[in-house]
Amino acid sequence: MWIEIKVTAQNEREAEAVAEVLQLFALDGEWVATEQLGDQNDVRANALLREVAVKLAIDAERDDPLFRQLIAEELGKNDLPSPTFHSVDETEWATAWQANFHPLQIGERFWVRPSWEQLDSNPDDLVITLDPGNAFGTGTHETTQLCLKQIEQYVNAGASALDLGCGSGILAIGAAMLGASPLLAVDIDHDSVVATRENARINAVDGKIVVKQGSLDVVERRDWDVLIANILAPTLIEMLTQGQLLDYIAPDGVLILSGILGVQSADLQQAIHQAGGILHAEFTQGDWIAQIVKHAHK
Repeated sequence: MWIEIKVTAQNEREAEAVAEVLQLFALDGEWVATEQLGDQNDVRANALLREVAVKLAIDAERDDPLFRQLIAEELGKNDLPSPTFHSVDETEWATAWQANFHPLQIGERFWVRPSWEQLDSNPDDLVITLDPGNAFGTGTHETTQLCLKQIEQYVNAGASALDLGCGSGILAIGAAMLGASPLLAVDIDHDSVVATRENARINAVDGKIVVKQGSLDVVERRDWDVLIANILAPTLIEMLTQGQLLDYIAPDGVLILSGILGVQSADLQQAIHQAGGILHAEFTQGDWIAQIVKHAHK
C-alpha cells in the first residue's frame, strides 16, 4: 500500500514549486508526477485547465502524523497550497495516472502520446512519445503547445536550433524531428537533463541532440537560426537585458519566447526593444503568450 500526497496548483509555475518541495520527501522508487486538469480525452487544446495536480506516492510505512506535518509546513513556508493524503494501491496509482493521459494533437503535424497509448497517425505526422514525470513539459500546458506550433513554422531541415530550458526535452525532440541540425538542449536542472536524454533516446533522436546542464554560460555558438526559450517572463527579461540573449541568434534568426502571462507582455516588449530586438509576432493561448522576436535592424 502507498500513500498519495496531492497538491492542486493554480498554474504550471506554482506546480513547479510544489514539485520541488515534494521531491525533497521522495526516496528511490518514489516519484513526483504532474497532471494538467481538465478533459484529457478531448484532444482540443482548450479542453485542459490551468490547474495542475502534483502528486507524490510514498511507501505507507513512511507515513505518520509528523511526516505529514513536515510536508505541510514546507509547502506553507513557500506559500503553496496544502496537501491531501489518501491510501492507494501501488498498481492502482500507476494505472490511474496512465488513464489520465491520451494522445494530443498540437499544431498541424505534432502529436504527443504516452508510451502506453497507440495512435493511428498519418505518414506526415510527427509523433512524440512522452510520459509524465519529474521534468515539466508533457505537451498539455499552453506554453509548450505555443512553442511547438511555432517550432513547426520556423524550424526546417538544416536549421540550427537551441532549446534553452529544455525541461523534458519535448521542444528539442520536436525540432529534431523537423530536421534541425545542429541542435543543442540545455537546462540548469539535472533531472531535466537526464529526462531530455532519456526522452530523446525513446524517440530515436538522441544522436541528433546535444544535451548540456547549464544556461547561456554553456552555449558557445552565437549564430543560431532558431532559439527556443519556454521560460518564465522575469527570467526572459533578465536574459534579454543582462544576458544578451539576442546575441545568440543569427542576423536572420528568430527567438521563440514563451512562458509569458498576458499581463507580462508589455514588460517583455520593453526588454526586447531595450535589447535591440523587434516583436515580429505574438500568439495567445489561454492566459499565456508566445512571442517571435528578431533583430531590429533587419
